[in-house]
Amino acid sequence: MIWKKKGLIYCPTGKSGWDKNYAIYPTPRFIRGSNILRVYFGVLDVNNFGRTEFIDLDPSDPSVIIDLSNKVSLDLGSLGQFDDSGAIPSCYVEIHGKKYLYYNGFCRSVRTPYHIFSGLAEIDSDESINRTSTCPVLDRTSEEYIDRAGQVVLNDNGILKCWYVSASKWEDMDSVLFKRQMPVYRIKYATSKNGYDWIVNDKYCIDFENEDEFGFGRPWVIKSGDMYRMWYSIRRRSVPYRIGYAESLDGIEWERKDREVGIDVSEAGWDSEMVCFPSVIKVKDKTFMFYNGNNNGKTGFGVAELIEW
Repeated sequence: MIWKKKGLIYCPTGKSGWDKNYAIYPTPRFIRGSNILRVYFGVLDVNNFGRTEFIDLDPSDPSVIIDLSNKVSLDLGSLGQFDDSGAIPSCYVEIHGKKYLYYNGFCRSVRTPYHIFSGLAEIDSDESINRTSTCPVLDRTSEEYIDRAGQVVLNDNGILKCWYVSASKWEDMDSVLFKRQMPVYRIKYATSKNGYDWIVNDKYCIDFENEDEFGFGRPWVIKSGDMYRMWYSIRRRSVPYRIGYAESLDGIEWERKDREVGIDVSEAGWDSEMVCFPSVIKVKDKTFMFYNGNNNGKTGFGVAELIEW
């Protein structure tokens, strides 16, 4: 693959108070009737509480901004709920004719930094986003009690297929990049008929190749013919986030082909230190990747266009 970077699209200005930092987890949705490419993303306030807003782009050239919502689309959950510290988008999907946004719900902890579990919200006819429940759709289990979120969901011939981030271990790291608690996390696969109740396959889709790797974040999967294609973020002890790539014929057994990903850090600028949290969408005859750059998205998000498979 060869991706051509088209540049930075958006970085928060902080004018609204709740959008002080970051524009993380860009999550695309093509609104055909309006011919708009809408991208949901998470922003953080001065206290690092996260909310969701969106930006509308030209689908023929996503570097062109049509409109910025400049309002909170999905706010914090109520005190004590799983998302009372943050609600940032994960993926858009249509289920039984309804429009949904899966999101990452953050809750802070005392002895560890946070817990993250997946929530589900419905997008109404007026484009407002409302939670379907005060509880997560991927809640903690005895094996996965830190992180079950970051998911992408495909409606594959009536079967909902999900790939998500799974973590059940904190590690006190002392490496080149990290001298603090960090979660150890991998990618798992699950299926559902209704989008709420998930049957999880216990096997990790992507596993570590060496001791330097300790995390795989934000999987993004598309189906091309009979082939499932996954992009994901690789976290290492010695190197900041990079984007990886894998292929599968069944969505369960994956072959890593990271060298074929076709996108890396730039020589200078907003994505010169890391690239991470990709999302890929085909709009008409073009395929785009939205992604975050330096400091896990603090410098905003940009877009690249696929010019060669």
